[in-house]
Amino acid sequence: MRQTAHKALFTSALLTSALACATGGTFGRAQQPAPVDREARAGAAFMQGNLLELQGQLTEAAEYYEEAARLDPESASLQRHLAQIWGRVGETERALGHAERAYELEPGDERMRRALAALYIATQRYSEAVALLEPLARAGELSEEGLFGLFNLYRQIEDYPGAQQVAQEMITRSPSSLRGYLALGSALESSDRPLDAEEVYRRALKLAPDHAAAFDAIARLRRQQADTAGELEILREKLAAMPGDAAALLRRAQLYDEQSDRDAAIETLESLIALHANHLGAQFQLGVFYFQADRHAEAVARLQHVIRESASTPNFPLLHEVRYFLGLVYYDAGDKDDALEALRLIPSESKRFSDARMLMARIFEERKQFAQALAEARRAVLADPGNVPLQVSLAGLLQRSGDFESAVKLMDKLIERQPEQPDLYYDLGLLYGEAGHEDRVLEIMHKVLEQDPDHANALNYIGYSWAEKGVRLDDAERMIRRAVELRPDDGYITDSLGWVLYQRGLHLLATGQTADAREALSNAVLQLERSTKLLDREDPIITRHLGDAYRSMSRFPDALEAYRRALGLDPKESVAEEIRREIQLLELQLQGASPEAQP
Repeated sequence: MRQTAHKALFTSALLTSALACATGGTFGRAQQPAPVDREARAGAAFMQGNLLELQGQLTEAAEYYEEAARLDPESASLQRHLAQIWGRVGETERALGHAERAYELEPGDERMRRALAALYIATQRYSEAVALLEPLARAGELSEEGLFGLFNLYRQIEDYPGAQQVAQEMITRSPSSLRGYLALGSALESSDRPLDAEEVYRRALKLAPDHAAAFDAIARLRRQQADTAGELEILREKLAAMPGDAAALLRRAQLYDEQSDRDAAIETLESLIALHANHLGAQFQLGVFYFQADRHAEAVARLQHVIRESASTPNFPLLHEVRYFLGLVYYDAGDKDDALEALRLIPSESKRFSDARMLMARIFEERKQFAQALAEARRAVLADPGNVPLQVSLAGLLQRSGDFESAVKLMDKLIERQPEQPDLYYDLGLLYGEAGHEDRVLEIMHKVLEQDPDHANALNYIGYSWAEKGVRLDDAERMIRRAVELRPDDGYITDSLGWVLYQRGLHLLATGQTADAREALSNAVLQLERSTKLLDREDPIITRHLGDAYRSMSRFPDALEAYRRALGLDPKESVAEEIRREIQLLELQLQGASPEAQP
């Protein structure tokens, strides 16, 4: 029923009531009230709803429209109106039900078809939306925008052939529009046809040689194929077509960094910033690269510059990240007071708050200010109570502060919550190890291996412990080699392999097996050299191990150089004293001192 019909019926009902009043009470008393038919009642309900709608009372209006629809269930116009008004008040599911009923009553209503499709999309019922829109696409009745919407629906339901067909239609209709080519390329990507996808993107570049999205799509393809050289080549093409493109330069720097070509990464970012001085993200990344390259003064200057410039950039999203890295740089450079000042400025709502507080705790611990260290660590845990590694760090700090009992209680509580987590047992073992309970720690490490026989850290810990004592060298080597298989690029585990080979060489040498000893010691040198290359930064213990291995092979100048490097890496004082003794003895030996002074 049309809205005008509802109005006419409602007007008729009003006239009937007025006539009864005009004839006086006799007419009213002599006649029983004539029943009003359903259609008239529906019209009255509709008019009342319309009045409320005009007054902005949409929910109340919708309830009157519902009453009208109940009285006149075959009215498509009422169903359409209800779909609209429920949609306006955010009741999408109710709107959808009425839209479906309206379309059922008038299946030829193309406007309702599109409205119903939109509601299906809003409720993530993409297949139903596709079924409604496909006939329009076949009839050529969808606009380019409509086709693009249908393309995205096909992608949502992973119907990539359908998506390709629609994208091809977009190209046919608008051969000079890039959107169709990008759509077709992405559909081919999803169909695992990277070569065909790249060919389509290349067609787009012929139309627009400086179209960034097409270059980025090809670069993405190369990245998905782990083709770093290919991605770099595409970036070079993009920069040739679009000199100074910030996104291309930033990505090139990231790729160089991933290839451990830090100098090239820094040079690329410096050239980017020369062209885009206000690119604070690139400025921040350059500061991080300077830090990683141990160029502390440049890192500090760059990060401070970003902080100053961010003052004119409201809600700069990286501000607290920059402050955290500034604190890290200061800490690494030995400027602990400046580090604390930078870290204190990170507010509790920042994602970096807990990290900042734990770094502050480390600084206080190094100063033997354990009360402050524990206070900061507890603040970190309180800010992120679900972060188990933070609680493990707190346990370690408790142990080192002398509260071994509290440390173990905390770890026991964590293990009670997650008894099947072998890493927690491993961390508990480390606590016992740091406290000097060697028998207990080995017992716990074996428990770790019961839960996870391939736990590389536990294998390494047990193997290294035996190697350090010169016992069970066969078992130690077997365990460590398994750990190396699991983590071949771990410098610390590779050091353990070198160390067990070194100990084996000494044992063979002591038993007169000179040839076998020399082979073992030679292999030890190779593994220890490799371990130092695997580390981002040299470790004093590992570098000392390398010096020991060089010395065992009579490579005294190399041994002396390694010991001096180890001493410069700020080892613990007890270790530093031992290294100084080694250096003194080697210097005497190289100067031709008496054999009694030789190591």
